[in-house]
Amino acid sequence: MKRIDVHGHFLPALDDGCRDLAESLQCLRMMAAAGYDRVFCTPHCGASDFSDLTCAAIADQVRRFAPAIAAAGIPIEIFPGGDLRLTPLRAEDLPRVGVPTFGHAGKYVLADLWEPTWPAWASRAVEWLQKRDYTVIIAHPERMPVLRHKPAKIDEIARLGVLFQGNLSPLGGGESDDINALGERYLKEGRYFMLGSDAHRPSHMEPRLAGLRRAAEWVGQETLDELTITHPLQLFAEKSDTP
Repeated sequence: MKRIDVHGHFLPALDDGCRDLAESLQCLRMMAAAGYDRVFCTPHCGASDFSDLTCAAIADQVRRFAPAIAAAGIPIEIFPGGDLRLTPLRAEDLPRVGVPTFGHAGKYVLADLWEPTWPAWASRAVEWLQKRDYTVIIAHPERMPVLRHKPAKIDEIARLGVLFQGNLSPLGGGESDDINALGERYLKEGRYFMLGSDAHRPSHMEPRLAGLRRAAEWVGQETLDELTITHPLQLFAEKSDTP
């Protein structure tokens, strides 16, 4: 079975990812060559003070992009998602933009946080989502400022009932030394529920694909398959009831 990328900024000219269609197609060709056949497109969204992208706008862009992928002969299927910025304004923002779950199926949501600490409002934002039956997956914890300063704090965050998505780039040596080391540590400690590229443009691809190879060396092919195939398959599940 082919791999599934769970975090990518491949939709052309939408956020800080691929700047045009040519870059988007180049990235997806490289993903296909590396053994991927499904990709979740997860542009930054969900906060009035950060991005005004709505779920409907993301889904529309996926529908527009898919024919170009097919026309280019790239054997990859794309699905909508979102990279949700956690803010104190969850209750105000999300009814307007929608919760950008994986596949817009309503169950799993990818979220990030860039604060120097883990504020109380971040826990409240997670709880707000969980009370509505969403499973929160925290993106790239190895890059979060709070964990770069206090790596062991991941235990406290994990007790909120969240899962973690690691980036491939640090595993391939593509970030600063401390992020690279923390990514390796969290991978070997079994912290990650899944691994994603978080690629934004063609120049990002090589360290990410190197990270895929390095992960296989460090934790074995079976574990890598769990992180890039078995666990990501769960993201296609639909929520049984609506909030």
